[in-house]
Formats: sequence, structure tokens, C-alpha cells
Amino acid sequence: MLEQIKNVVVGIVLSVLAYLRPIEGELWSLFLIFFLNFLFGYLSGMIANGEEWDNKKALRCVGEATVFFVLCMAIYAIGRLKGQMNGALQCVSFVTYCVIYFYGLNILRNCKKIFRKNTAPWHVVSWLYYVLRLKFVEKIPFLADYLNLKDEQAGKDSEATPLNDR
Repeated sequence: MLEQIKNVVVGIVLSVLAYLRPIEGELWSLFLIFFLNFLFGYLSGMIANGEEWDNKKALRCVGEATVFFVLCMAIYAIGRLKGQMNGALQCVSFVTYCVIYFYGLNILRNCKKIFRKNTAPWHVVSWLYYVLRLKFVEKIPFLADYLNLKDEQAGKDSEATPLNDR
């Protein structure tokens, strides 16, 4: 009985992997960027802030990664069901590039905390962060507008005063 359950589970897993084969590269890219984000986030906390292992932070990282994996798989499945494979692949690719950009910036920010200030590695990482955060944004349509809008909203939120309970 146990052997049959094992065979069914293996069959289901292999079927899902075969179904997702066209986005395998995207899923591996997501895995790599989330692994690097986890690793450098942990090292940054440990080296720069003297933090110990935190299960809550680790689970949050895994949860964020899971959301993007499920999102990409859902986009692909819906596109395939609609018969629009090329559109689904482009959409999954777009989501993956967005994740790589924003989480890549987070990785660079964590690396800046890891390296000692004014050392060669710190300068390289600091320059890459500057270029990707400020200069690269100017070349991507709508990204600069989004980041400026987000910064303006954050400023308005900090200026707001709480209501008094009466």
C-alpha cells in the first residue's frame, strides 16, 4: 500500500515537472535569486548587526519565494489553458526580471553591509547598487515614475497625524 502511494506521488511530481518544463529556466532563476537573497540577508544580519538565526525571517523569505513561484506557475498554466503560450512565457519572463531587479538590489544593499566601508569590494558593490538603483532606472519605461510615486506616498504617510480616540 505504501509503495503504491509513493508511486502515485512520484508520478504526480514528474507530471507537474514535465508540464512546467517550458518555464524551467525562469523557475531556476527565481530559485537562485531567492537563495542569494536569503544567504546575503542572513550574512548581513549576522555580520553587520550581530543577529542570530531567526526562524521568522527565514520563513518570511521562503513565503515570499513561494508566492512568486506560484504566481509564475499560475500565469503559465492560465496562458497555456487559453492557448496563448507565447504570451504566458513573456509574462512569466517579465515577472522573473522584475523579481531579479528588486531582489538583486536588496542583495547588493546587504553586501554593502557585509563589506567594510571604503574597501575594494565595498566600492564595487556600492557602485553597482548606485548604477542599478539610480541610473538603470532612467532607462526602463515607467520604473522611475513608479519609484518616485512610491517615495512621494511614503513621505505623505509619514507626515500624516494619527486621529485621537475620543
